[in-house]
Amino acid sequence: MGIAGPWFVTPHAVRQYQVRARRWGSYEQALGELVRLARTAHRVKRLPTGAVLYRTGRPERWRFLVREDGDGLPQLVTVLKGSDRTRK
Repeated sequence: MGIAGPWFVTPHAVRQYQVRARRWGSYEQALGELVRLARTAHRVKRLPTGAVLYRTGRPERWRFLVREDGDGLPQLVTVLKGSDRTRK
């Protein structure tokens, strides 16, 4: 199976998205949605940890931490809180 988006999506990132979006029943559905969102995300800045922060546009505003170590495909390692969708 190949990579469908710009990054390899780690299982941790999928689980975080499932918890934070509160709407994805299956792992496969959440993974597919993350791949779709990854295609729309733009680079914000490199953090002191070396990870790169990406963010999607409105209305969703998801924030992603991506590792770009230079050893192959970048990896989406986690999905951060702060989505407009999860704020109440």
